[in-house]
Amino acid sequence: MSSRDNPLLSVIIPTREHAETLPYTLRTALDQTSRNFEVIVSDNFSQDNTAQIVKSFSDSRIQLINPGRRLSMRDNWDFALQHAAGDYVMFIGDDDAIVPGALDKLEASILGTHGLVYSWPRPVYNWPMDGQPARVFYVPPTTQASQVNLENLARAVVPRGGGYRLSLIPCMYHSAVVKRIPDSIRERTGRVFHSTQPDVFMSMAVPVFAKTAIDLGYCVSVAGQSQKSNSGIIGRPDRHEYFDKFIQEYGDYKIHPTLFPEIPIGLNLTPDTILVAMDKFPDFYGGMKFNYDAMWAQLFRENSGLFKYNLSRLDIIRKRQQIRRYHPFDTGRFLLYSAYIQALALRNRIRPRIRPFRGLADQPADNIRDFVKVLSGSPIRR
Repeated sequence: MSSRDNPLLSVIIPTREHAETLPYTLRTALDQTSRNFEVIVSDNFSQDNTAQIVKSFSDSRIQLINPGRRLSMRDNWDFALQHAAGDYVMFIGDDDAIVPGALDKLEASILGTHGLVYSWPRPVYNWPMDGQPARVFYVPPTTQASQVNLENLARAVVPRGGGYRLSLIPCMYHSAVVKRIPDSIRERTGRVFHSTQPDVFMSMAVPVFAKTAIDLGYCVSVAGQSQKSNSGIIGRPDRHEYFDKFIQEYGDYKIHPTLFPEIPIGLNLTPDTILVAMDKFPDFYGGMKFNYDAMWAQLFRENSGLFKYNLSRLDIIRKRQQIRRYHPFDTGRFLLYSAYIQALALRNRIRPRIRPFRGLADQPADNIRDFVKVLSGSPIRR
């Protein structure tokens, strides 16, 4: 079966001028026995040698597409999705990786169960950057496959968590979703993605169309964090300018009217996406109330950790009257949720998150391809 004759799976890699990491990602995607998948590289009008790199791979499973002009991330994802021929779709980033042979196992799992949504535990690999060597943040153990109730996860995220633990919901990014789900979203709403965070939007949309997901229990892909990725940019001094440019690509995009606008826009992007998705699917989310107090607790954690904006708990409490012009805010509940989230974060820092495995924690490989080779026990060949 050729890669374009109705493949079982479409692996989509949106990219923009990440020529230094993309070749490693592509090599891992192709390190599979199966021919029953395609790899779509959606080059968002890169001005580096991205096209030459992709064309250097003489493999019929790869398809290079380019919109011919610079798009927002949302529009590039939508553009790429319209070219997918697979029955199932998964997105990965251009600094991420697929474990050798993992798509072979995923294919067997899909053909054996015919589920709508598949998720898996996902290691996190930090590329060398800012003079620091590669690091591994998380290597999960392999477990038995299990069924996940997606509506329960949505309730945990929206009315209870205010966005907390959103990453637990499969979203096509590092998960496989039957293509008729995004097709149904497009048919119902006019397009698939409706906010600045396409992965977050899909996390909120998937439970509307699928009651359960199958957690495979084994690792299919690895999340990479590199110098040019959003996670890497968050720690840079020019992160404010980056997020300003990021939002400008959406033209006159307006943050959800219930959100407090007097904080840096980067902090509002995820809650905005959740609220936009709730508005798009009122039949599912109409009975759920978004937990703004828990949202503020989560924003404070991000603010004091990743984003490093000058905003304290006391600052938030002092602004409570201004905040209440946009949505309900209860000081006591905010402090309670803050304490709870910080306690969980402390527990995660204390609890070992990397299982001993061939030195993965001590001296990880300096590129993600070699890392997944070691992870799978495969020999490294240059």
